[in-house]
Amino acid sequence: MPKNGPPIFTVVVPVYNKGPHISRCLESIQKQTFPDFEVLMVDDASSDDSVEQIRNCDDPRIRLVHRDTPGPGGYAARNLGTKLAQTDWIAFLDADDEWLPDHLECMARLTAQFPDADVLGAGRVNTIGDRDVSTEAYYEKKTGNGNHFLTLDGYLHAYINGLRPLCTSVACLRKNVLLEAGGFPDKRSKRGGDIDTWLRCIAHAGGMAWSAHIGVRYHKDSVNMVTQTSLNTAEAEYHSVRELLKSHSGKTARLLKLFANNRTMKAYKEHRKFRGQRPFRFLARLYFSAIPYAFFRNRI
Repeated sequence: MPKNGPPIFTVVVPVYNKGPHISRCLESIQKQTFPDFEVLMVDDASSDDSVEQIRNCDDPRIRLVHRDTPGPGGYAARNLGTKLAQTDWIAFLDADDEWLPDHLECMARLTAQFPDADVLGAGRVNTIGDRDVSTEAYYEKKTGNGNHFLTLDGYLHAYINGLRPLCTSVACLRKNVLLEAGGFPDKRSKRGGDIDTWLRCIAHAGGMAWSAHIGVRYHKDSVNMVTQTSLNTAEAEYHSVRELLKSHSGKTARLLKLFANNRTMKAYKEHRKFRGQRPFRFLARLYFSAIPYAFFRNRI
């Protein structure tokens, strides 16, 4: 394992008014047992003390770049960080989350174990305050299998069964795959665009590798969370599935339709909950020819 050589990972962190959490995030990056990385903190026109805290961090691996206008969900900031990255691998971390110390080291080992994998994931633990409250369901179900590879079908199976092999703050991708898949949907999504991005990247790469470690603490009580300020529309996922169906058939096509239905119904339920009215426009997005969702439950 290389030490103190040229950076292998570029860590991209979008920042928008995350002052209470910046120091925790930066410390978790600096404490990584694998030191071969550069960091791009992409400020999305913050109006709090986030930028000042980043500037006070004395680490030559950390670079601060700016955008003039806040972008929903941090998608435009992640796209900018990806374009500016000087490495083949991009590792994402949200500014209100924190990595566990061996996360990048485990990901580096995963690239050696699965050299053809272009998308990498790992487990996460959900945290409230100083207390870990739960681990992600895919980790609970699959960690006993050790590190492994998922095809596109395997990823879709997992997702429609309520499991998340990939979440933003543990995601590592080859830069070229992310760019070729179209990057994050900064023009089409205010929320849920990460899930859309992973779908397109995994489809483009032919699958993903998963590391059986907990990589991040996902803090559910952070300030200024997009999950608290925006409603999901599943628009990006709907359009991505339509495009993917042009080149996939059979079982994969059925799974893609189920994935799209899953995302659409989640958006439908959220709008019902917070707006108190039925958004009929979502019904036009459902694939009624798809095999019923229950057929795939617990079949992964």
